[in-house]
Amino acid sequence: MIGLHKPMDESMKGHRQRLRERFLTSGFDGFHDYEILELLLGYVMLRIDVKPLAKRLLHHFTTLAGVFDAPIVELKQIQGMGESGAFFLSLVRQVEVRYLASELPGKPVFDCPEKVKAYLRLLLQGRGMECFGAIFTDQQHRLIAAEILFEGTVDRAAVYPRNVIKRALELDAKGMVLFHNHPGGTPQASSEDIDLTRRMAEASLLLDLKTLDHFLIAGTQVLSFKEHGWF
Repeated sequence: MIGLHKPMDESMKGHRQRLRERFLTSGFDGFHDYEILELLLGYVMLRIDVKPLAKRLLHHFTTLAGVFDAPIVELKQIQGMGESGAFFLSLVRQVEVRYLASELPGKPVFDCPEKVKAYLRLLLQGRGMECFGAIFTDQQHRLIAAEILFEGTVDRAAVYPRNVIKRALELDAKGMVLFHNHPGGTPQASSEDIDLTRRMAEASLLLDLKTLDHFLIAGTQVLSFKEHGWF
């Protein structure tokens, strides 16, 4: 794979250094998306010009989100990528998931809704199967745990409300925010989604457990059932 790349000359080394200096001065302000990938890949592909590779990645996966959400096996299929580069980009995404997750425990979920949405988007975006889970909270809506509870096919996950409520009781939770994804990216709750949410809310109230919301992750969007009048 290395032979597919153009070796770096002195001008390219200078270009890479200027990218780093721009980032140190103002973060990613003014960066093109391919330059962000170029900067990152430069740390694992030290002796080659990675700009063409960065542009190929964006051309194939369309967006930065598409690049970072791509499975390693798909990244490796891009000409010149190689295993180390694919692993590194996947690692960057997983670090961000863990970073956001580390910010949430013990904090009221409604005090940091954008962080909650960002965490769920990164957790579920790019998964090829439909997943269903819950964020469990205490009486003050502080996060106790966030868990994927069911995984299914590309368009359906079998969800058992009894098992969700059982897990909430095991954690001594007083509230929960449900979430699931639409792998196809359809940003609309189905009648089954809405009915499940209603049944879950009714059943949980009998056990002094409140269903606070339900988030739908569709592509890069995280949609609140409450905000959209679905719940």
